[in-house]
Amino acid sequence: MPDNRPAIPRQLARDLLVEAGHRCAIPTCRATTLELAHITPWAKTRAHDFDNMIALCPNCHTRFDKGEIDRLSMLQYKAVLGSGGARERTISAYRTLQETLDRWSEAIAILAHTHVASSPDFHYILQARSACEQQAGLAHAAAADLKSVGDDTIELLTDFIYDWFVHWASSTVDMEWPDYSQSKEERKGEFQTLHEALLELHLAVADDLGLEFSELPLREEDSPSPQPRPLGTLAYQHRRDAADRIDGIHIH
Repeated sequence: MPDNRPAIPRQLARDLLVEAGHRCAIPTCRATTLELAHITPWAKTRAHDFDNMIALCPNCHTRFDKGEIDRLSMLQYKAVLGSGGARERTISAYRTLQETLDRWSEAIAILAHTHVASSPDFHYILQARSACEQQAGLAHAAAADLKSVGDDTIELLTDFIYDWFVHWASSTVDMEWPDYSQSKEERKGEFQTLHEALLELHLAVADDLGLEFSELPLREEDSPSPQPRPLGTLAYQHRRDAADRIDGIHIH
């Protein structure tokens, strides 16, 4: 075997073939001449592991090795077979956290705007606070879910990001954000730490899945691009937009 690679144990090979129904795991292919492929390359894992292997026909295996089929897609094909559970849960939990943080950031930005409106509506402020609290609860649950399936690095970064949002939300509820003792550029600069933490979390999730940073789209709706949109752009932009709107209203 190449790279002093040991043979795949017979029972493992049988289990992988049974999992795929003795056909190529790509649903639109289903050829019956099969090879066993490592989703994360053998050179990186140095192990034959059921959760990291999949049955493919020679053609699909070659396309995968050439990058015509990316590893994230292969993880999804594995999940469809019913055995990619842990990785699929990690991806799902991560995407859910992204979505809830985006909604929470929008709710916080709306609340901040109600506080400085030229004619504040107390009922509207209460509604905005209620919406902010609701999104905070959803984000807390999403963060807990991701931490339950991720490694220690994911847990630490998720806690940091969640705590950052809690501080932002609390400051907004207490009408301490934005802080006009700071310049506009200083206020916008507060987001750099969050932005870096979000990117670090993306890297940690990709690493936990056995993917390179670029192999995991920064957002679920992203299409491949030479310059993908940074993770957390919606959360980042909501707060920057809110700061811009408030700057336009605030009387110094």
